[in-house]
Amino acid sequence: MDITRLLPVIAPLAETKDIAHKYAVHLDELLSSIRPEAIGDAYQAALAKEDIPAAVRVCAAHFRAKPDAGAPSLDIRSPYSKDVADRAVRGEMRVINIDWTFENGRINYLFDPTELKGPRNYEWVWQLNRHSFWWQMAAAYRETGNETYALAFERQLLDWIAQTDCPEKDWNAPGSAWRTIECGIRLMGSWQIAFQIFRHSSRVSDLSLLLMLASMRRQAAHLVAHPHIGNWLMMESTGVFTFSALYPEFREAEEFRETAVGRFLREMDLQILPDGMHNELTPDYQSVVWGCAANIYDVACHEGFRHEFPRHFVELMERTVHAAILLSTPAFTQPRTNDCYTIHTRTFTGRADQLLPPSAEYDFVNSNRREGRPPEGKTASAFLPYAGFCVMRSGWDENAAYLCFDVGPLGRMHIHQDKLNINIYKGGEELIFDDGGGQYEISEARKYGISAYDHNTVLVDGLGQNRREPLVSSDAIDAGWVSNDRFDYAQGTYDQGFGPDMLPLARHIRRVRFEKPGFFCVQDSLTSADGSEHEYEVLFHLNTLKVDRLEAFPGAMISDFGKTYEVLILPIGDGQETGPTVVSGQTEPFMRGWYVGRNEETLHKAATVGRKSFPSLSHTFNTLIFPIKRGDALPEVHRSGSRLTIVFNGQTHEIDLDALNR
Repeated sequence: MDITRLLPVIAPLAETKDIAHKYAVHLDELLSSIRPEAIGDAYQAALAKEDIPAAVRVCAAHFRAKPDAGAPSLDIRSPYSKDVADRAVRGEMRVINIDWTFENGRINYLFDPTELKGPRNYEWVWQLNRHSFWWQMAAAYRETGNETYALAFERQLLDWIAQTDCPEKDWNAPGSAWRTIECGIRLMGSWQIAFQIFRHSSRVSDLSLLLMLASMRRQAAHLVAHPHIGNWLMMESTGVFTFSALYPEFREAEEFRETAVGRFLREMDLQILPDGMHNELTPDYQSVVWGCAANIYDVACHEGFRHEFPRHFVELMERTVHAAILLSTPAFTQPRTNDCYTIHTRTFTGRADQLLPPSAEYDFVNSNRREGRPPEGKTASAFLPYAGFCVMRSGWDENAAYLCFDVGPLGRMHIHQDKLNINIYKGGEELIFDDGGGQYEISEARKYGISAYDHNTVLVDGLGQNRREPLVSSDAIDAGWVSNDRFDYAQGTYDQGFGPDMLPLARHIRRVRFEKPGFFCVQDSLTSADGSEHEYEVLFHLNTLKVDRLEAFPGAMISDFGKTYEVLILPIGDGQETGPTVVSGQTEPFMRGWYVGRNEETLHKAATVGRKSFPSLSHTFNTLIFPIKRGDALPEVHRSGSRLTIVFNGQTHEIDLDALNR
């Protein structure tokens, strides 16, 4: 259609001629891409007469009158924050914990405050353009009926279309509002929710609704033409499927839907490991991929396309949830491995209970242990042999002791230099932490957060591990896993490079024994790989500034979290070690003693407890780690050669340091 015929219709929405032309192009694309017969006789008659106002009116009425999407994933997320909605109306944005207020409430979608304030974080612009605030505004509108939310939404929508164009190339580059992951997230979430709610407002114009549909169709076409990889492709495919399933009126809807389903099924098979973990080895992105699978299946079930998803797809979903349950801490959260913030296991089981066949495991988590039963197994502990996570737990009760030991590969993406890392919980409290690596910013804190220096592992000559492969294990990993009623045991080896030059300095074997029900023995054996003597250092990280020495045990340190449980770190030394040292908030000559917060935490000082060996060809650190309830008695430890006799919580334990697996 001649664009000039559309300009008089579109002009009232536009502030400049250039913007009017852009809106007119969008409207023309919409009118060309919709099947006229899907809208009805009145629409076809208006098009035949080239009566654009009538065509707009009839088309918008059709989409306003459609039944609400039935999929729960497209309903308002609960609970919502009216305060967030009100601030969004005023242009007050909080993205990745960084606040910015746009003048007169008019959002500049390409503005990056981190360029002014630092540290630079390209995620601010990208995540602003996910429009998560729209579903908050939609929720407030549905609850209150206040048209202020609808009018603000319309203004923000029109500004976004006016300000942003899909680049001809480098659409995933910094500063782009058309990065493919954002397009997918918009199409499967915020834009759909906003459209479903605000189409019922008489204050949102017919033209604005149609321009929104035109933009959604543009974004879907962009994703079909330019697929990415990894978890991005899952979000992209879910967005394309959601759009094409909800709006079959578009000519390409069937083609888009088939493309999205095919890509998603192939990637699900590739990305979910045989043990159920996602191949990026982070619960954060495990939850992203699970959420995409749940969303696409949810929409398919409610829009009549369930038959296109084979039983195998459902089995992959079940496997994914089962792995998350096995990995759960006593608080039903996930340990933060690789890039990760605190993920609640109910993120998986809550949706699984709605979409998948009934499971007592889901009931157990969702009811907080009141119903159902935990996963079946010889013990409560578990080994995920492809991810390489050894999960040692005393039981499934809320006060259980828990350790996660990483003997696996790097992960497909979002990797940390953290092989052989451990983190320890007692009940709902994290005693030895992995902080998840911080924000995706350009800063020294981010470099520290993903390095070995911020993990509970070993340095050689002050250098941390540095490896590039393997990303994923194609075979099950042999960790020497033992789990019985008395103890759990696993071991792993790091024999790759150290430092920026990836120098082959030493071989590190870590053996971990969980003496049930209550303490851990961590043994770190280091051997020179280049024939030279080296200084070795073992690190443990505590999220507190209060760590005290204990007179009763040489070299022992105990935390002072001030909560229910403390952690006692007790070295079993041979006289060839120095320390321990406790460092908090160090920045020079390198960072040490920090908690690099991700989403629910900000960067703050913590405590790094370290012990060093004297320069040698080989050295073994033996460390006992006790979770202790405040006010309870300390353990008794007696040593005879390699054998330890330990009295703890009224029980006597015998451990042979030369045979931790027996």
